[in-house]
Amino acid sequence: MWRKPIHRGGILSAGYDPVKRYLDVEFDTHRLLRVEGIGSEMANRFMHSEMPAHYWEEEIEDNFRIREISSSGNDEKDDNQTKSREALRKLFGDN
Repeated sequence: MWRKPIHRGGILSAGYDPVKRYLDVEFDTHRLLRVEGIGSEMANRFMHSEMPAHYWEEEIEDNFRIREISSSGNDEKDDNQTKSREALRKLFGDN
């Protein structure tokens, strides 16, 4: 998904997928959050807001399901690490 540069209020960029109704927001800490189930009108208001951080806090943060995602596939890496630790515990009997 293409993300629009924002560079205001601690937000680097944001992108919206109208089919899946996802709004992805990248913060200046490079943390990437996905808002699920958000409509296109609200996503557009956020992306074009003069104060996107304020809009995030007032309209989005407490009203939608938000989860942290990774643009580099770290979620899959974390799952593999968890599976590896579980396999080692089973192998050595350390539960």
